Amino acid sequence: MSAVRGSVRGRLIAILVAGLALVWIAAAVATVIKADHEVEEIFDAQLAQKASLLALRLGDDVDEIDTEHAPTLHKYAKRLSFQVWERGTKLMLHSADSPDTRFSPHDSGYTTVSIDGHDWRVFSLWDAKRGYLVQVRDAIEERRDVIVEITAALAWPLGVALPLLALLVWFAVGRAFAPLARVTDEISRRDPKYLAPLEGEVPSEIAPLVARLNALLARVQSSLDGERRFTSDAAHELRTPLAALRAQLQVAQGATGAAEREHAVAGALAAGDRATRVVEQLLTLARLEHNAWQEVAQPFDLHRVAAEAIGVHEAQAHARRVELSLEGEPGTMAAGHAGLAAIALGNLVDNAIRYSPPDTAVTVRVAREGGRAVARVRDDGPGIPVGKRDEVLRRFTRLEGSAEGGSGLGLSIVARIADLHGEPLALGDGPAGRGLEATLRFPAG
Repeated sequence: MSAVRGSVRGRLIAILVAGLALVWIAAAVATVIKADHEVEEIFDAQLAQKASLLALRLGDDVDEIDTEHAPTLHKYAKRLSFQVWERGTKLMLHSADSPDTRFSPHDSGYTTVSIDGHDWRVFSLWDAKRGYLVQVRDAIEERRDVIVEITAALAWPLGVALPLLALLVWFAVGRAFAPLARVTDEISRRDPKYLAPLEGEVPSEIAPLVARLNALLARVQSSLDGERRFTSDAAHELRTPLAALRAQLQVAQGATGAAEREHAVAGALAAGDRATRVVEQLLTLARLEHNAWQEVAQPFDLHRVAAEAIGVHEAQAHARRVELSLEGEPGTMAAGHAGLAAIALGNLVDNAIRYSPPDTAVTVRVAREGGRAVARVRDDGPGIPVGKRDEVLRRFTRLEGSAEGGSGLGLSIVARIADLHGEPLALGDGPAGRGLEATLRFPAG
């Protein structure tokens, strides 16, 4: 995964501020448009109101109507510009700024006209008796000035709001990212050897990330523990066969007779074989701990695997006068890793042969039981006491008083393979309560 420049916090702040700026601009434009429309409506309403009030007073003496000396009570109040036409043709009354011609040729409603290079908004209205035509007007330029003033008055709060909102976004994003920054700081301060889970409350959005990170730390810790365990186990178990190998070679080097030399060489070869077997078992156990078998797991013929395991140990059984036999129907399919199943059955057969007295039998039986593919290995040896059966499944554990050599890894490897396939290794008494019966269960294929 390639690194991306910048921070999520910075990008988020930039996106939010840019979005707020766009919304602010859109709101400002909409406000100006709406303000322009509403102010125009208000001015038009004022024109209509002025014309109506003026028309109501026309029943009085027209010459007594005075609009020139009315006080200005508000900054937006304007002098009334009007005309009163008798029957629409004779100018009877007008304001001081009024021309001698009609403001608008229209007799009613609103019109926009241009007079002497200036634009005017005109409203025309007849009185109740249709004897007088009243026309009032507003300068468009003055209306625009008012709209500009109102827009300017609205603009400064909006202008102040944008930087305040940007500051609020910066503060809020900073607070929201504080737990992530805390997790980052905690990870950065950690020693590479310290793989304890991250603790403390985190927001729900990053809780899955922290959970996955803790799971990763746990897997790394487990892997390191496995490597350290493998190193210590190898150093512990290889010390004895290597020392024996060295001693036998020294004896062979100093031997004076051929028989003594051959005996020492045979002892050296036996020590070398034992060291090789220990290394193979240790490597097998290390692969199991990394779950590499899952990549090639598939259905396999458990009966065929059992037959191959028996074939590998036929010479060993013959040398110890132990009879090997396989029972069950061919084609009993199991799901899992055929290679691991072969290792497990091979270890069980090897142990059974080692601990069986001469002229006895070791039987491997394969069958389907309860939707599972089951392999049972039975022998006529001394068996394992019930209280010791869990103990012998641990690494490098050998029962006291055992005359057989070994590393104590065989049953622990079998137990691990059984666990990976979903069922624990079961150790029980053999037929008639004599010997040992080891049972492996696999998912049916």
